Amino acid sequence: MDPDILKIFRLHMRKDSDIGPKAISDSDAVRFYKEDEESEFDIRPPFFRDVDRIVHSKAYARYIDKTQVFFGVSNANITHRSLHVILVSRIARQIGRILKLNTDLIEAIALAHDIGHTPFGHLGEQILDEICKEYNMGNFNHNAQGVRWLSYLEKRFPKEPAKGLNLTLQVLDGILSHNGEITERELRPVKVNGKTWQDHFNEYEDAFNKNSIIKIPMSYEGIAVRFADTISYIGRDFEDAILLKFINREDMPIVCKNVLGDTNRTIMKTLIMDLLTFSLDNNKIGYSEPVFEALKEMKKFNYEKIYIRRDLTVNGSEINFLNTLREKFRTIFKISLKDLEHKDINSPIFKDHIEYIDDNKYSTYFTPHKEQNKLTLIARDYIAGMSDKYFNDIYLYYKNKTHS
Repeated sequence: MDPDILKIFRLHMRKDSDIGPKAISDSDAVRFYKEDEESEFDIRPPFFRDVDRIVHSKAYARYIDKTQVFFGVSNANITHRSLHVILVSRIARQIGRILKLNTDLIEAIALAHDIGHTPFGHLGEQILDEICKEYNMGNFNHNAQGVRWLSYLEKRFPKEPAKGLNLTLQVLDGILSHNGEITERELRPVKVNGKTWQDHFNEYEDAFNKNSIIKIPMSYEGIAVRFADTISYIGRDFEDAILLKFINREDMPIVCKNVLGDTNRTIMKTLIMDLLTFSLDNNKIGYSEPVFEALKEMKKFNYEKIYIRRDLTVNGSEINFLNTLREKFRTIFKISLKDLEHKDINSPIFKDHIEYIDDNKYSTYFTPHKEQNKLTLIARDYIAGMSDKYFNDIYLYYKNKTHS
């Protein structure tokens, strides 16, 4: 390509001129590996390019059939993980536009932030965490598992073994630090000069082990996504629960109704406008005290009246769904581990997982783990990457195979 034309295109694509002093500029983007020669002729800025790598990944495609909150319901209007990440992206980019942040970086973090989620959402994550502890694998953490998919298990090039997408440090940090389940009134980046790759690796390893490091994003963009995560689900889960007749609109606590409103539209608008008002001329992103207190009460209400009840209910029947799901996870894990130990290359874990990681029969992914006796890690990756439907199909496959 003509170098002058390339330069013009890049000037049109750049974000640096549209952002303020709090933002991460495109020139600040850091990758661990040097890019290939073809990337030198790419007109896309680095964070824009990361968005493309994420949405073209296999892990991103599996969002389409992953639970957000409610599972086992045949209602196409209920929020799924694929919609949730888009909502987070839209809200975070709105925040970023007002605060003059880098919206390409925001979009990359937002669209990838839940890639590490197991089938059946946080309930599945809880069960896989129990299995990890039983098999001396430390913790399971969906934030870190998302980084693992994008940095180690995904493939950029079909004919090469998986070695990740070489995403920027800023994007990976935002994914690892998103924690929308935590309720904070205000946040600012943890380090004035950002984080190093070593900081990132330490936080990543900690997430799968002690999980003792308080992980705060290195950028305002990461913080915007962290707040947008909560804004996107708090009112939406409330509306979904009403649609499924778990609760009535009148059940909302009066303080939440008076401060936030009693519809997803009013809740989102209140939270976004309050956050922008608080954050516009501030070195922190956050909420005013009254809105923050109402938000905490709303989270408590959702947890007690929606999430706990969901875990005990399937299609209106009051059963302990957690125990039923726990048995399915353990069955799949144990049989998959057995197939690995016996090197059954016709088993689902080889054909649907290992061959995807590496086309070789005894892949560079499988062999080192076998030598280190860490086949449990492969079984964990396999289950963590499943969609809800695939999980159910595999469970039925194993159940029928056992009884045949």
